[in-house]
Amino acid sequence: MDETTPNYLLVVDRVDNPDTLELHVEVEDRFYNDKIGELQSVGKKIKNQIESAIGLSINIKLVEPKSIARSEGKAKRVVDKRKMK
Repeated sequence: MDETTPNYLLVVDRVDNPDTLELHVEVEDRFYNDKIGELQSVGKKIKNQIESAIGLSINIKLVEPKSIARSEGKAKRVVDKRKMK
């Protein structure tokens, strides 16, 4: 998508009982501005495309450019916050 960078992070968590999935996506500099309506539109576009592709509900969190940690070598793209018993 033109509005985002290729950097993202999937966060898996468990709230009450069901598992949740949240996608953190970096927005391109030119789209990360004070216009909340534009950011909401980008978030809805991403949410609709992903949900129609995978068939699961997902929360989208748009984050500022260069805020997702970079690593040399293989990037860590999934964080699992669930507490396994």
